[in-house]
Amino acid sequence: MAMKEVVFVSAARTPFGMLMGSLADQRSQDLAACSMKEAVKRAGIDSSVLDVVIYSEAKQSSLPANVGRHGWLLAGLDENVAGFTQNALCAGALQTAISGFNKITGGEYEGILVGGIETNSQAQYYIIHPRYQFGPHNSAFRDPRVDVEINAQPVDKYGELSAAKLADIVASNYGLTREVLDDYTYNSHAKAVQAIADGAMKEAVVPVVKKVKKAEVTVAKDEGPQTTSLDKLLAMPAISECGTATKANTAPLADGSASLIMMSAEKAHKEGCKPLAKMISFGYTAGNPKLLERTTVKSIQKALNAAGVSLKDVDFIDMHEPSAAYSLAVIDKLGPDVAGKVNVDGGSLAFGHAGAATGGAMLVNMIYRLQRTGAKLGLVNVGALGGQSLSVVLQRM
Repeated sequence: MAMKEVVFVSAARTPFGMLMGSLADQRSQDLAACSMKEAVKRAGIDSSVLDVVIYSEAKQSSLPANVGRHGWLLAGLDENVAGFTQNALCAGALQTAISGFNKITGGEYEGILVGGIETNSQAQYYIIHPRYQFGPHNSAFRDPRVDVEINAQPVDKYGELSAAKLADIVASNYGLTREVLDDYTYNSHAKAVQAIADGAMKEAVVPVVKKVKKAEVTVAKDEGPQTTSLDKLLAMPAISECGTATKANTAPLADGSASLIMMSAEKAHKEGCKPLAKMISFGYTAGNPKLLERTTVKSIQKALNAAGVSLKDVDFIDMHEPSAAYSLAVIDKLGPDVAGKVNVDGGSLAFGHAGAATGGAMLVNMIYRLQRTGAKLGLVNVGALGGQSLSVVLQRM
């Protein structure tokens, strides 16, 4: 029996606000509900025809713990549709798409809303085990934004690996200088600024309308991309002494959400939905957390092999940029076939990294870019803390 064809019939994301920026006052469920409601609206369906919501959030320290269910209900959608929340850290939204793909091809479900949410600005400080004992050893507040990052792998085995430390390791391994790293960062911002000016993000983004005192304020554009200069980037101090990672050439934290509706081709036809893109394969790989660039190349190749295509066949590659060093290392390993295809509208160094939402926003951007340009194939990849990398190959419908 032929495998069921899995299609995306709608996609929507909020703008990305920077840490403590334009969306800092929005709860996880608020941002999730915003893109969920818009995804259902764009699909032109009654929400009751979907089987389940599969969502992701990396820092599940805030209420509600199950934002996949809570956000759906907050959006005023059908209460009989179940929902659950996964955690694959930075690659969370791509994991939900892969899970949705497997459940549809396996015949378990026919219609699924997938995506991710992260509100780094709302992450709660905490103390450890105060209900059991409380004293000088655990009386200090801890920041989950830091703890999740440095403890994504067993510290006893691999050490504490912050994004900056990983960036320094990669830069050292590949001989990448500050000039090269900051030039890449400059170009990521320049491409993102141009994409926004050209309206390339307009279709992807659903504005967030929020109340500030008695007035309504609309956030309609990504906050991070900015016009800068290479000299300004080079003047920034390194995070670690003798290192090359800076606050600019590592991805800044952000807030945002992304939601997409996946269906079997048969279900889409039955509901009168227009397929935007078909998910044709994925690649899920893992390896040494200190060598994530190698794992990412394996993930991309695995997805391409499953799709029966090569890098030459792919029109666009959207790749999460945890750091300029990591991105340059991956691009170098992929070789000349990716020239001019990677992050053509800028990447995470410019837009910011909204945890589990990052891959979902990239999927949304890719789907609309394929529609806008008439290109055929797109690949989205997120390398995640902890040494895992996920890739998805899409084909325009």
